[in-house]
Amino acid sequence: MNRRLWLPLLAATLLAGLQQQLLLRRPPRLLEIRGLPPGSGAAALELRFSRPMAVDSLREGLQLQPSLRFQLQGDGQRLRLQLPAGQTIPGPLRLMLAGRDGRGQALRPETVVWDPRPALVAARPAGPVDQLQRWDGRRWQTLATTGGPVQTLLPLGDGRGLALVTAADPMALQVWRLSVAADGRVQHHRRLGNEPLLFAHLSSDQQGSLLIQAASQLMGEVEVTLWPAQGQPQSLDLKASGPIRLLPQGSRVVLPERDGLALRTLPPLPPRRSFLPGSRDLSSFCPEAGRALLVRHWPDYRRSIEWLEPGRPPRQLWIGEDAVVATACAGGGEGLWALLIRGVSQPQLDLLTLDRSGQTPRRLALEGLELEPGTGLFHDPTRQQLLLQVREQGGARGGSRAALVNLRQGAVELLPGEVRQLGWLPSRQLIRLPGRAP
Repeated sequence: MNRRLWLPLLAATLLAGLQQQLLLRRPPRLLEIRGLPPGSGAAALELRFSRPMAVDSLREGLQLQPSLRFQLQGDGQRLRLQLPAGQTIPGPLRLMLAGRDGRGQALRPETVVWDPRPALVAARPAGPVDQLQRWDGRRWQTLATTGGPVQTLLPLGDGRGLALVTAADPMALQVWRLSVAADGRVQHHRRLGNEPLLFAHLSSDQQGSLLIQAASQLMGEVEVTLWPAQGQPQSLDLKASGPIRLLPQGSRVVLPERDGLALRTLPPLPPRRSFLPGSRDLSSFCPEAGRALLVRHWPDYRRSIEWLEPGRPPRQLWIGEDAVVATACAGGGEGLWALLIRGVSQPQLDLLTLDRSGQTPRRLALEGLELEPGTGLFHDPTRQQLLLQVREQGGARGGSRAALVNLRQGAVELLPGEVRQLGWLPSRQLIRLPGRAP
């Protein structure tokens, strides 16, 4: 080999070897930390390191303030920190990391302030328009003003935004997507579509995708559009007999058909369809993939609540003549709840606590309250509470209020002021602090 070519090649090889040795001697670092859907737990984080970590060492060196039970799962450079269900998270957590990598080198100290508790957001009337507000535990804080009364409010599944349907004119609805910062501030808003709508149904997944099922005044036909968190909208050729729902994990939809429920994949996945026959409605998804609660309608006008999990037929948990108006699910079915209405002349709203093993359900009478029509039941695993929208029986017909049900005590708290729509916005509050706190 020519000497002039050999010397630069040797120098480059030596330099690469030196750089590799220097990199190997560098202490491991936490490259990324981000919130994850809670799955079967109360809250979860993903930790990504610059080098494969010794998990036992990291587990021993990790501290949480206040002290809570945690699990550290996985191996290599990506780990999942999960807080098991059944414990209440009282406020922001201080997470302190310490440990060693597979070579025995110590991790650079890290401290993270993490608040996994979702924010209660609501559309509240303010004259001719509505205001988006957040409940801070004591009072409502204004986030933004909408262009008209809010008919639908949907927090996006990744916590980065809200979708709204406003109705300044009842026959000319508009759909909006609002971007929300980690601290809850509304950064900007965008109208989705230009034509006034006759109706619009919204659904979101944990990646922040938004599915809109709507009919415009001009066309009259129902169109289904998927707006991903990033990228351009995509028109979907889907026909359904009712509201279409995105699976929380994304890439699939559940759509009601004439004789049952169909599960279909979305592009770019290969087309695939499975079908569950019977007069059933999808009531609520569970955070753990593949699990859901269904409401089945029987010819004798009874209803039943069914538990659905992968690879098994639906299992009946309850059957009766009461109207099933909403359900909620925790984890992989560790907590199951349903709102029922019994009676006709004097209807009574009950909260039913179910067990997926089929044990006798427990009832809590929500005395003096009725559910706002068309609203749901929402679970917060971090505080172990349920959120619903109610009216007081016999009171003024003008307004509904937010109600929180403490699942440990069975107590109901009515929040002050009227609300039009509400929901839980997943938290993205993560602050990395330099070094390790004393």
